[in-house]
Amino acid sequence: MEAYFKNTNGLTRFIRSEAHDIQDIFSGRSQSYGVDVMLKQDVQLHSFWVSYSLSKTEELFTYFLNGKYRRAPQDQCHELKLAGSLNFDPFFFSADYVYGSGFPDFVYSQQTGSESTTYHKTYSRLDVSVVYKFLNRKLKGEAGLSVLNVLNRQNFKLENFERIPAGQTSTINIYAEAIPFTPTLFLKIYL
Repeated sequence: MEAYFKNTNGLTRFIRSEAHDIQDIFSGRSQSYGVDVMLKQDVQLHSFWVSYSLSKTEELFTYFLNGKYRRAPQDQCHELKLAGSLNFDPFFFSADYVYGSGFPDFVYSQQTGSESTTYHKTYSRLDVSVVYKFLNRKLKGEAGLSVLNVLNRQNFKLENFERIPAGQTSTINIYAEAIPFTPTLFLKIYL
């Protein structure tokens, strides 16, 4: 188990809004805090993991009218990960599942001074793989199949988060789609 609290200074954000006569780069800071828990269990040649994160990330920029911290775009309160690896030599199986509670999206009303929050849907992904290792004297290698996002969930990733002017009166958030259903076959020969 690990608990943390981290302050970050020197953040910058570009804001452009003709409706509010704003076009500038603003400075800010953030604070992140939470708890991470991980458990691992080995059973003979097999391994299993579970981890859970409870966290909060808040930010404060000079353009915030109320001067108070609010949830950061990358704040995801809950994340659960499950994984397992089975060793039935020469066959090896693995699977992992990730669940995230979603990211906030803010709408601020200049007229009322109020803020509302909507949430992007949850993140959920299941990956599986099987590997066969062949190690006879003449030929050594591995063959396998892996499938990412087995359930083909329409997840979003925040790494490609951008703020883009929309008609110069507001900004919109664009989230790129994360990994779609992706099967992969492979063959590796040892020389």
